[in-house]
Amino acid sequence: MTQVDEPRRIPLEHPDGSTSPLLLVESPRRPSDRPAVLVLPGIAVGARYYLPLARALADEGVDVAITELRGQGESTHRVGRGGAAAGYHESAAQDIPLALDAMERQFGDRPVVLLGHSMGAQLGVYHLARADRRVVGLVAVAAQSPYHRGYPREMGRRLRLGATLMPLIGRVSGHVPGSFFGATGRVPVDRVRDWARLARSGVMQPARADLDYPAALARVTVPAMAVVIADDHLAPEGAAATLLAMLPSARTTLEHEPRAIGHNSWARHPDEVVAHVLAWMDREGL
Repeated sequence: MTQVDEPRRIPLEHPDGSTSPLLLVESPRRPSDRPAVLVLPGIAVGARYYLPLARALADEGVDVAITELRGQGESTHRVGRGGAAAGYHESAAQDIPLALDAMERQFGDRPVVLLGHSMGAQLGVYHLARADRRVVGLVAVAAQSPYHRGYPREMGRRLRLGATLMPLIGRVSGHVPGSFFGATGRVPVDRVRDWARLARSGVMQPARADLDYPAALARVTVPAMAVVIADDHLAPEGAAATLLAMLPSARTTLEHEPRAIGHNSWARHPDEVVAHVLAWMDREGL
């Protein structure tokens, strides 16, 4: 039976003083013998959007946590002029570890699989570079590297143009409207600048980095899987393959979901994706 209870909420305080909730959906099976899953949202998507996904995984024996990206959902991060940095490095080096610390307090010393949606998967890849012992795998759903060469020509041209214009808009306004990404709200300019750098060059080296991310990614060996959803022009096979190629030493898998369940809406009706995740975990011995 699908769970209907509200998730437990763990307050997180970020280094910039902002706060956000970590949502916990625990499996009714005790003890669970599978890794826990940390869901990393897509751009401008709040954590609560992924509750159907979390509940479906919990029904299959997986404990799940869903975090907020700074400036999204219930995050109190100030988006705009005067706000602290909120780029890819801050997510990988500060925010994901903060969520993992809270999971460790709640679930004990359990392995964790990162499940990233769209831009959330890019942030998950960045975190793999940091060799976190707790993370044993990555699932990227409807995800991509925005590097323009991974897309059909017309979409690649639009990405190159956006990678030039959006940082300029952000410089003037202090943020970028989410509508540029097919979303709502405002996106922190630091996140957009890192996205633009990746879209132009394909190089995973964000601003303010404290390590050589490309070199560290070359050493990652934990397994990773990308699930490409049919008719998803925002995350086509070529772009998903480009994301996985950033992990040259890892065992990677690219799977296709033949049903057109949407770039975002799959998370509201997640049965197909949950089946992919569980089968991959079983194959990887997780």
